[in-house]
Amino acid sequence: MGQRIQKILIVGALGIAFLAILAVLVCRLLEESIPNVLAVEERNYAFDYVIVGSGTAGSTLTSLLAKHSNGSVLLIEAGGAYGLLSRIPLLTTFQQKGINDWSFLSVPQKYSSRGLIEQRQCLPRGKGLGGSANLNYMLHFDGHGPDFDDWKLKLNLSNWGWRQISPFMKAATAKPMDMFEITSGYSKLTQALAQAEAEFMHKPLTFRRSRYNIKNGLRHSVVQQFLQPVMKNSRLRLLPQALVKSIKLSKKPMLHASSVLVGIKDDDHQKEQNFRIEIKRELIICAGAYQSPQLLQASGIGNRSRLLALNIPVQHDLPMVGQGLHDHFNLPLFVSINSIGPTLNQGALLSPVNLYHYLSSGTGHFGNFGVLGHVTRHTKRFPFGITFFGAGAIDEAALMSISNFKSPAFRALFPRFYNASQEGFVIISSCLQPKSRGSVQLLNKSMRRNPLIDPNYLSQDEDVACTIEALKTAVKLVTSEAFAELQPRIHWPKLQECSNFGPFERDFVDNQPSELYLECLMRHIGLSSHHPGGTCSLGSVVDEHLKLHGIANVRVVDASILPGPISGNPNTVIAAIAMRAASWILQSELQDFRTAQNQSE
Repeated sequence: MGQRIQKILIVGALGIAFLAILAVLVCRLLEESIPNVLAVEERNYAFDYVIVGSGTAGSTLTSLLAKHSNGSVLLIEAGGAYGLLSRIPLLTTFQQKGINDWSFLSVPQKYSSRGLIEQRQCLPRGKGLGGSANLNYMLHFDGHGPDFDDWKLKLNLSNWGWRQISPFMKAATAKPMDMFEITSGYSKLTQALAQAEAEFMHKPLTFRRSRYNIKNGLRHSVVQQFLQPVMKNSRLRLLPQALVKSIKLSKKPMLHASSVLVGIKDDDHQKEQNFRIEIKRELIICAGAYQSPQLLQASGIGNRSRLLALNIPVQHDLPMVGQGLHDHFNLPLFVSINSIGPTLNQGALLSPVNLYHYLSSGTGHFGNFGVLGHVTRHTKRFPFGITFFGAGAIDEAALMSISNFKSPAFRALFPRFYNASQEGFVIISSCLQPKSRGSVQLLNKSMRRNPLIDPNYLSQDEDVACTIEALKTAVKLVTSEAFAELQPRIHWPKLQECSNFGPFERDFVDNQPSELYLECLMRHIGLSSHHPGGTCSLGSVVDEHLKLHGIANVRVVDASILPGPISGNPNTVIAAIAMRAASWILQSELQDFRTAQNQSE
């Protein structure tokens, strides 16, 4: 009887502790009101700096200009504040298709996506303070120097080498106490990866454990790192739930942006209030790789012939706006294991112990997204990346919703979809420097209509060959001695459309299916990495200081300026580029101040 009472007391104490911790957590998560909101009743506005979009670049720029500029700053954002789900790492995917996601779809793809509905890729983009930094998987990447040195060489950009960028990368990287790094002892899967690093040390492979922008079990994005500390600054105003619809250019004394037209819908989303905001110094467009070119084109800044075909008056002819879209493209492959406990599944997630660990200390499965490590090869020919995602049981309804898979394709990729307690992981193979290029164009001139996004995945055969190299290396890792204790079994998808090429029975034994089969898989079940860039590229659209060619006071600062892909997750690189842009803007302001001072003397 005494032992029974003792158990009841322990359970009761745990329950009270759980409720107390939950109350504290909810309070922390709901502290997201927006201060310094611009009152739209006055109608007459003029700001020194108008920033469009509060994603990674916009939030970083706003922080630095609000802190160090003597001018007034307005940050315009189409969404509002993110809520509860955005802060809990593992629940990231449940934000997609919600109110904080633009929920873009690609146009039907010609060379890929055949296992997706209408051959269209889901392309999530963040809508709200923090943008996609509050929607992404929080993975940090330190950057790869040769990416920048190649741009410097190919585009003759003397100030865009790694030597010039790396100091800003260090400044943009969160402090170690504001990040979470997967340890080698985190699970049996990370232990296997650590052993594989030793086993494959003679190969040109780089192993790294995942580092996340996570602090105390909660997402620590650019909002927390940069934006929140300045949101009450007297020089800053924020305008949420507002869409910039067009940019007005004036010709005197030289071509420059004089104002932007902003639209705000009422609470019922029926009526729209439009008003103009005057730009006294600079307009800085940080709307992202899809919407920055959309805004420029909707404003009559882009390819003359395309604009005229849409009856959009041409304000400035810039032919390459919207061209050069690039993105990483992934081929996922499911691997089941017989070991108990190392990976995510429904049983592990619903475990009271797991929930207690997260609520009490921010640890456990809820405290990261499940990406445990990366293996990369940075050779000149076929540089590739392999990501290990520690998920054994994939929720069919959730993943089909955010990936646009047809049911047969999904079930071929995850044949044990019905087993909620399945242990396993997903290996994700991709080419780090894909050659395929797409475009972002307008359906019509309204910014409230989604643009036509064509990533044009796998249009270049070299991308297919590169991804096959990645997958073959991933298979060698999984079938190595390092992974033997996990008893891995690679589930080669049985797709009707690929049945002429495999998988055959020997493929499940040898794990060496034909390249024709692998290419067929790629073209049917490959998915976007959601790392778009290149649509307002350095050199062709903006100059080396990110100013639009031919327009004196407009800069584009986001992933759209990247002339080529980043060899990893781009979020921290974008923050670093925004820091660099802020330094140029502040230098220009100081120079103008000194000039004015000299003239007055």
